[in-house]
Order: sequence, then C-alpha cells, then structure tokens
Amino acid sequence: MVGAVRTRHCGCLGFVTLVFLFLGTSGRGVYGLQQEDPEAIAPKAPSQSRLLILNQTDAYLELQGDYTHREVDTNRRSGTISQQNREWRVQERLGLTLGGSLIDPRFINFNTDLSLALTQQRFTEDSDFADFVDRDNGYLLRYDARMNFFQGQPVSGSVYGLRQEDRISRRFQSTLNQRRTGFGTSWQHTTDALTMELAYDYLETDRTGNADPRDDEHFTESRLRYGGDWRISEQQKLIFSYENATSKQAYQGSAGDFETTRDLLSLEHEWMFGPENRHELRTVLHWQEESGDFARDFFEIGPQLTLKHSDDLETLYKYQFNRERFEGLDVETQRLDFQLVHQAYTNLTTIVDVFGLYEDVENDINTTQYGASVDWQYNRRNRFGHLYANLAFAYDTEQVSGDNGERVILDESHTFRDPVNPVLRNRNVIVRTVVVTDPSNRRVFLRGVDYRVVIQGNAVQLERIETGRIADGDTVLVDYLFRTPADGQLDTMRTDFTIEQRFANGLTPYYRLSFRNQEDNGSSGFLRRADRTNHHRLGVNYQAKRYSLGFEYEIFDDTVDPYDAFHVRGRWGLVRKSDDTLNLATRFSRLLFEGGVDSRNVNLMDVSLDRRRRLSDSVSTIERAAFRWEDDSVAGMTKAWDVTAGLEFVVGDLLGELTVEYDRLSLPKSEEDNFGVYVRVRREFTNVLRTQ
Repeated sequence: MVGAVRTRHCGCLGFVTLVFLFLGTSGRGVYGLQQEDPEAIAPKAPSQSRLLILNQTDAYLELQGDYTHREVDTNRRSGTISQQNREWRVQERLGLTLGGSLIDPRFINFNTDLSLALTQQRFTEDSDFADFVDRDNGYLLRYDARMNFFQGQPVSGSVYGLRQEDRISRRFQSTLNQRRTGFGTSWQHTTDALTMELAYDYLETDRTGNADPRDDEHFTESRLRYGGDWRISEQQKLIFSYENATSKQAYQGSAGDFETTRDLLSLEHEWMFGPENRHELRTVLHWQEESGDFARDFFEIGPQLTLKHSDDLETLYKYQFNRERFEGLDVETQRLDFQLVHQAYTNLTTIVDVFGLYEDVENDINTTQYGASVDWQYNRRNRFGHLYANLAFAYDTEQVSGDNGERVILDESHTFRDPVNPVLRNRNVIVRTVVVTDPSNRRVFLRGVDYRVVIQGNAVQLERIETGRIADGDTVLVDYLFRTPADGQLDTMRTDFTIEQRFANGLTPYYRLSFRNQEDNGSSGFLRRADRTNHHRLGVNYQAKRYSLGFEYEIFDDTVDPYDAFHVRGRWGLVRKSDDTLNLATRFSRLLFEGGVDSRNVNLMDVSLDRRRRLSDSVSTIERAAFRWEDDSVAGMTKAWDVTAGLEFVVGDLLGELTVEYDRLSLPKSEEDNFGVYVRVRREFTNVLRTQ
C-alpha cells in the first residue's frame, strides 16, 4: 500500500520517532510519558459480559535505515565494463499488536500485528553506458492478522492476512529484500471417525536488491485444498485430498514468465489384518493434470502388501502402475517388486529384492527390465567400540524394442558439490529438454543463469554458475528426454561396500566402495556406450570434545570425468562459554582430473568463523566470516568473502540492532563487491489500550 508523500513530512515523523525512542526506557507509557505505579496500570480482569476482550495491547515505534553499495567489474575482449549501484532506504514505523477474543475465547480469538511506515528510498546506478537515479517516497503498510473460530468445537476455522518483509542473506553475494503478501482461510470438521479440511491460500512474493533491477523476481501462488482422514474401523483408514494450484514465476534472467495450473487428487488406504493386526495392505493413488509451462500429467496407483511372519521375518509385495504425459510423450509403466527382510541376532539385517518392469511409450518403443539385489547390514558392539558394515549386490537387464525413440526421466535427483559436476544418469540426453528445479518442483532454474550444460561424448554434466541461485551443496531435481536405440540390451551390475570401526576414543577409520558396470550388448542404431564407475573412499575421522578432524583419500574411476582427490576437514570450538562461543571450521580438497572434459587440477579451501558474545545483560554481538579459495588450472581462480558483524542491545523497552555485511566474489572474468549497513531501533510500549 504505497501513496505519494512529501519528503519533509517523512523527515518530521523521523524526528518525532527519535524523540519517542530515546525519551526513556523504564516503563513510561504513551499517556503523557509519565512514570506510574506498575500495580496501578495492571490490566483488570475483564467482565464476562464484555463483547471484546483484549489480552494484549502493545505498541512500538521503530526507525530503520539501510545502505547498500555494489560494484561489478566484468572483463571482456573490448575491455573492462564497470557498474556501481547504491541504495538508501529509511523507514519510520508505528506498530500495534493486539490479541484477544470476541464474546468468548472459544468463539473467536485473534492476534494482529499492524504497522504503518513512511519510507524514503533512493537508488543510483553508474555504469560505462549510462547513469540512472530513482527516488521513491510513500506509505508502507505491514500486517499479520489471524483470527480463529470455534476452537475445540466439531467445526472450527481460521482466516489470516499477511504482509511481511525479510532479508535473504546469500553466501558471497548481495543480500536480497523479500516482501510477501498473502491471505487464506482454513476450516475443519471433526468427528470421532472423520476429520475434513477445506483451505485456500494465496501468496505473492517479491525479491529485490540485485545489482541489476531487471534480475528482481516475482512469484504468485494460489492453492485450494480439500482433504480428509477417515477412520473406517480399528483396522482401516482412508486419507484423501484434492488440490488446485496455480503458480506464476518471473525469475532472474528470464525474458518471460513461467505459469502452471495443477489439479492433484491423492488417496491412501490402509488395512491392518491377521493375528494382532500384524499384516498390512496399503494402496496409494495419485492423479495430476497440469497446464502451462513444463506441464506434467500422471496417474499412479500402487498397492503394497506387507506380511510380518515373525519378529525376524517380513515380506513385501508391491505393484505400481504409472501413466505419464510429458513433452508430447505418453508413457505407461508397470512394475512388480518382491522384498524379503530378515533380522538375525539383532546384528545382521538381510534385504532381498526382485523386480520386473515393463514400459510402453505410445507409438514408439517398449522396454522390459528385470533384476534382483541383496543387501546385508551388520552392527555389533565390541570391546573397541562399534563395528558397522554394509554389503550390497544388484543386477538388472534392460531390453528395448521398437524404433529409435525417446524416453522421459522425471525428478532425477542430483547434488552439487564443488568442484565436481553431477552427471545425468542416462546417455544421449536431448539437451533442449533438460529442466532443473528445486526439490519442491516449484522453482525452475535457468540454463545460462543458474547452471551450464557440459557435453562430453554422449554424457551430460551440469555445472553450477557461482552468481546464480544454486548454492554449493544444494540438491536439485532434473527432468529430461533421452534417445534410446532400437532393439538393444543394457546390463548393469552394481556393488556397494562400507565398513567402519567407531573406537571408544573418538577415532573412526572407514572404507567405502561403489562399483557400477554397464554394458551395451548389441544395440542397433547407435551404442549407448559402456558406463563404468569404480569409486573408492578411504578415510579416518577423529571426534574429541572440542574439535573434530577428518582425512579422506578418494579415487573416482569413471568413464565420464575421473579424478583422484585428497580431503582434509576440521572443526574447533575455540571458545565455549555460556556468554561466549567461537567456532572455526575448515576444509581443504585437492582434486586431480584426468581423462574427462579437461585434464585439470583443482585446489579448494573453505574457512568459516562464527562467534556469538554477550558483552553484558543488555548487549550481545554476532560475528561471522566465510572465505573460499578455488584454484582451477583450466577455469582460473575464484576468491570469495562473506563477512557479517552485528550488535544487538536491549535496554528496558528500547531495542537496537546494527549489522554490517561485506561480500566479495572474484571470478576469473568478473569481480563483484557488496557492502551493506542495516540499522534498526525500536521502542516498545506495553498495554497501551488498557481498561482503567
């Protein structure tokens, strides 16, 4: 809610705000700012006949100021291009927090945080091409209001509306401002056997503060949900839900918007039977229909029968039918699984799995796949500590018939771990069909902005872009199509082995092996190529009371991007007091890549320092620093800093916060510096609408 207002009016309110903030901190109310007896101003017990009962009536005055400065230098063939951005923002805010009920707390109760601010902003951009100045003065309304109806009754509900402001701190990049506006309602009907819920939510999110305002982001999402939990009997339960959702997203670096509308129906039935209800039949059904960008339709149904023959033996029988439509493909899949779980002497667990799969791509190719696996897990205490071991074998064969066609892969999970790039599991990927999202499947990452695609032979790697929205360590989901040869057979064998001894003195040596061999036996059209991975990790960890150390030697022998690596990591609690903690963490890795896209050496070091101190009963500090150094013999050197220092104080009803942030990201072809100062002073007044 923004309206025009003159700057001098804002300045007057800022002066008045400062007067109120600093006039006193020892219980002065808003009535004449006079000191009163605490017993005299204590709220009186409300009369039961009153329609409106206020349990909380607090107010506050707040002054907030932000300053950010960004510099970006980009090296191009024609020379260096420089850009500077500065932004000033001042807000004077008056807020009120109300809590209470109408007639009776069981009838209607509410909680509201409402504030009105005058805001002044100034933004400047200086570049080699043009200079730009923008000013924005106006009103800003912020609220978070929630009302509950008939709590504890068979029919109950709630409504809410919110407008919130937050800062999003990004490691080694500038801090973003986030403004969220939303509203919604939820109603429940509860009986002894059935609980039903009907809800609607709408949320609009704006993220600003990028060096280029064109990179700011805007999201809207609405969801209508209806669901229930029906206890049919002591042995049966049915859970059902329906959801209609629409999302629209304008992302950093995108020319247009992504918009999707989704209808999703889910049913889950559980039936317990047999002696002491030890056996279970569980059936799950999902139906989804989407329209818009990257639309995905599917129907899934899967019964699972679990028979618990004894305390040590259990068998599972699964059937799964899927039908999916994605990017013009209509795919039907049927899968059968048999699983046996056996527990011996509480130390050894054996899991055996046998499966068969049939997939039909309409008017294209048919795939038959079957295989088996066995997994042993061993846990045992010994006189030295604790021994853990795991050994697993798996084999499957895949036979394809039909024309050279396309198959679809949805929600393939990968994790980015610098400087190793994740490799898509299938070969001959159609690059234009690659879609990368976050784990919720609602945020789409953009190629060329958040990640790059690296092609090596018939394999595809994903490379994280440091200035994008994917952080080191983030997990993403990938959808894509890949070409399958006609009349082929692909045999895959996998072995995994882990053994570690956890000694009582904190020492834990370990060894981990992951071996996979994939052979293409006579495919016609083109070869999918043998895919072989032989991954060894040998290391030792030591855990003490105040520190931990670890060393690992890694051999990743792979047909796509093999490497050898050394890793050293440590964490120290340098100071551990009730009012002072100081923690230091570090990691160093050296990776030697040979035979992949490029033969290269990479040295990577991360150091982070985190300190929290309480200087007195009213003053505390937060200090954080992170440093990354990466030296790639081919790509070049990367250096990054992220430093934050903050001071917080509480004196009576006066609260204050001062935070200083500095981020620096130095890449081989660009350098970005970000500096920010954030000030907040708040004066609280309790019980301002008390009943005399």
